[in-house]
Amino acid sequence: MIRSSPPVDDVSVRRRRSVMLLTLLVVLACVLILCVWLITLQRVAFERDQAMAAAMKSNASLAIAFEQQVSRTLRAAEQVAVFVREQYQQKGDDIDLRSWVEEGIIREKIFTIISVVNEHGEVVSSSQSNGPVNYADRDFFIAQRNARDDRLFINPPVLGRVSGRWLIPLSLRMEREDGSFAGVVVLAVSPVDVTRFLQRIDLKSQGLLELSGLDGVVRARRIGQHSEFGLDARPLAWFERRRQQPVGEFYDTGEALDGVSRLVSYRTLSDYPLMVTVATAYAEELEATLQRRTTYLVAALGVTLGVMLFTGLLLILLQRQRAATDALQGSEALFRATFHQAAMGIAHITPEGGILRVNQKFCRMLGRPPERLQGHNIFELSDAASASATRSFLQKQLADCAASDSAELEKTYRRDDGTLLWVCEALGVVRNSLGQAEFLVLVAQDITARKNLEARLSYEAQHDVLTGLANRICFREQLDRVLGLGRSQGRLSAVLYIDLDGFKAINDSYGHVAGDMLLQLVARRLEGCVRSEDTVARFGGDEFGILLTNLNSRHDCEVVARKVLEVLERPFQLGGHVVRISASVGAAMYELHGRDGHELVALADKAMYSAKHAGKNRFCWAVEQV
Repeated sequence: MIRSSPPVDDVSVRRRRSVMLLTLLVVLACVLILCVWLITLQRVAFERDQAMAAAMKSNASLAIAFEQQVSRTLRAAEQVAVFVREQYQQKGDDIDLRSWVEEGIIREKIFTIISVVNEHGEVVSSSQSNGPVNYADRDFFIAQRNARDDRLFINPPVLGRVSGRWLIPLSLRMEREDGSFAGVVVLAVSPVDVTRFLQRIDLKSQGLLELSGLDGVVRARRIGQHSEFGLDARPLAWFERRRQQPVGEFYDTGEALDGVSRLVSYRTLSDYPLMVTVATAYAEELEATLQRRTTYLVAALGVTLGVMLFTGLLLILLQRQRAATDALQGSEALFRATFHQAAMGIAHITPEGGILRVNQKFCRMLGRPPERLQGHNIFELSDAASASATRSFLQKQLADCAASDSAELEKTYRRDDGTLLWVCEALGVVRNSLGQAEFLVLVAQDITARKNLEARLSYEAQHDVLTGLANRICFREQLDRVLGLGRSQGRLSAVLYIDLDGFKAINDSYGHVAGDMLLQLVARRLEGCVRSEDTVARFGGDEFGILLTNLNSRHDCEVVARKVLEVLERPFQLGGHVVRISASVGAAMYELHGRDGHELVALADKAMYSAKHAGKNRFCWAVEQV
């Protein structure tokens, strides 16, 4: 019993339903995966933002505490300095700061050294034993000496001359009753002590605590357990931000410091030219959050893989159901994808050359839409010079029934804008079961760029780059061709060999650019001395040659030579300079002086040297051969 095939409409309906079911399944799976990842990423972002906000708030509180501690320390320093100044003004050089510290009159332990310095920079009293010390060259002394107000000056860290340690000097100006400078009271604080008050706070291994001056110098900085000072703070992000906003919190990549990303809080002191900064490492602050993020992402990935696996199994089952339908339509789909997406131009044509269909690449190559190509004949599109070769090529392919490979032909088309398109074209014949040609497949590759390159290289191989004249090789080829015609047709021809007189002096005086310009002008004047069938060439340097053809007598050659001498004797305009040259011209005529191209050039060259030795700016014939 023969089972009838299902109607085409039923196949199409089942295929559409199968496609709809597959699409719905894939959409549902994608929506589920998208929801899982949106929820996961939202949770990760929420926890990260919460952790960052908490860390920022904590750092802001620490920055306030740090600011208050620094302000208290500086106010205490001012109080001590004012007290010492008053005592010095009352007692003079008899003041004994060392005993005051030992007896507890001055109780601030953070001030390592307290000294009184007179107007000459000499220490007159100090809390530590010291020999003769002079501070007149110190920045704090110079600043207070030039100061016009009574303010505490906070110096960048310096190496102490009494203690031999790095200290931050804090100085206050002293004045006499008439307001003149009387010296300074200076207190020294260790940079390490400035950041020591927050040692109880765990900033972890990469946390940062910094006190910087608005002058851009770090007074004290601690990163983990490492302390440093005296560095340049100006490249740091918080120092830059302070210019626009005195207080702030932000995320810093750490590129300007040590490459560690941190959550930064900074504050500018209101009473002193200082700023404090507290920062904690991003990775350390968000360590727990990042660990939970990994857990969330792994879980989301597991759900995604599960959904994809389940969906994949269903897709495989549905795919088997539609395999038969896809097989029926696969060939057509493959053809369309190959035909329209091919990188080369493809056209299907009738055995008579009529265009049945074309792909987009072929349309773009010819600059015409498909509707202006279909129904036309392929020979109409070909350039007139290649239409006949195209017709012969097509007929040969149709006649060769045994051909298995596509033959190729390089030809030209005329684009819609009139420009010429070079293609390498292959033709393949599609035959039916009886061997009759149904249509031909034409594949065209654009080789215009290659053809243009070949033409340019061919031109450059035979022409001088500077002047555009024929070079020595092209000249010899033309000479051999002309001599061949002269032997067969009895035509006269001659060679002029030209050398410029005085060119080297101009080249040396005005430079090679001017020399090149002069050679170009000479070339144009030489071209104006001859006919279109004659050839002007540059042999190299300042040597030129002229090939004269179809001469009636040697007098014709002399006329051209005299004209060359005349035009080259005229002045040349080179930029802002007017220069003059002349030429020495030698001539040899076929077959009066020689019958060989090499011989004629050599004889003309020799005649040119005779003209040059005879005084230049003249013409000489070659010596006639015996």
